[in-house]
Amino acid sequence: MKNKYLINLLRGILLVILLLGLYGCGAKKGDYSTRQESSTAAEKAKSDEKMMNDVATEAAEMPQESGSIPEEETRNTETPNINTEVGYSRKIIKTGELQLQTKDFKKCVEDVVAKVQSLKGYVESSNVQGNSIYDVNSSTRRASIVIRIPQKHFDSFINESSKFGNVVYTTSNSDDITSAYVDTEIRLKSLKTRHERLLVLLEQSGSLKDLFAIEQELGNVTYEIEKLSGQLKQYDQLVDMSTITIQIEEVYKIEEMKPVITFGDKIASTFKGSVEGLITFLEGLFLVLVGITPFLIIIVPIAILILIIYKKHGKSKKIREEKPKEEK
Repeated sequence: MKNKYLINLLRGILLVILLLGLYGCGAKKGDYSTRQESSTAAEKAKSDEKMMNDVATEAAEMPQESGSIPEEETRNTETPNINTEVGYSRKIIKTGELQLQTKDFKKCVEDVVAKVQSLKGYVESSNVQGNSIYDVNSSTRRASIVIRIPQKHFDSFINESSKFGNVVYTTSNSDDITSAYVDTEIRLKSLKTRHERLLVLLEQSGSLKDLFAIEQELGNVTYEIEKLSGQLKQYDQLVDMSTITIQIEEVYKIEEMKPVITFGDKIASTFKGSVEGLITFLEGLFLVLVGITPFLIIIVPIAILILIIYKKHGKSKKIREEKPKEEK
C-alpha cells in the first residue's frame, strides 16, 4: 500500500509541475508571438514581393506568344476624373469624401493642408492619431481632416488627389437647395415690406394701446427678418465653400498591380508557407521545452530521491520477509 501511495504521489507531483510549465510557457509563447507577429508578417511580405518581382521580370523578358495576356490588358489603377459642374445657375452644396494611403504620413498631411490654403480654403477640423508606446501592435498613423475650399476648385482637388498618395476611394454629393433658397428670399422680401408698413403705422399711431401692439409686432417681424437673413448667409457659405472629409492612412508599402500568377507560382507559394508553418511549430515546441526546463531542474532530483527511497524500502522489506523463512 505504501508503495502505491508513493507512486501515486510522484505521478501527481509530476503532473502538476508539467501543467504549470505548459501554462507558463504558453503565456510566454503568446507574448513572444505577439511581439514577433509584425516582424514575421513583414518578412513574409518582403519575400512574396521578391518572388513576384522575379516573376514579373521573367514575364517581361519572355516573348509574347499567342494566347498570352498582352500588356495592354493589365488593369489601369488611375483614378477617373469626375465632373460635377452644373451648366445653369443653381444653388448647389457640394460635399465629398476622400481616403488616401501614404508611406510618408507627415508629408502627405502637410501637402494636403498647403494645397487647401493655396486654394483660399481652410481646415475646419482635424484629428490625427499617432502610435502608442504601450501598444507594440500599433504601427500606423491615421488622420481625419475636414476642409472647406471654394466650390470652383472642388472637382480639381478631388481629381488631383492622387498627388498626395494612393487613392482608396472618393465620393461626391451635390445637394440642390435652389427651391429652399428662393422660398427663403421671398419670405424675407415679404417680411421687409411688412416691416416698412409697421414703421409707417408706428408714426401714425395715436393711442398707447395701438402703439404697444405695433411695437410688439414690429419686434416679431424684425426677429424673423434676422433669422431668414442668417439662413441665407449660411446657404451662401455652404454653396461658395465646399466641404471635403479626407481620411489619411499610413502604410508600409503601396501594392502595385502584378502579372497573372501561374499554377507553378501557387505551388511554390504553398510549399513555402508549409515550410514556414513547420518552422513556426518547431520554434514553439522548443519554447515549450525551454519553459519546462526550470521545473525539471526541481522535479528531477526529487524524483530520483523518491526512487532511491522506494528501492531501499523495497529491499529492506524483502530482507525482513526472507529472514523468517530462513529461521524455519
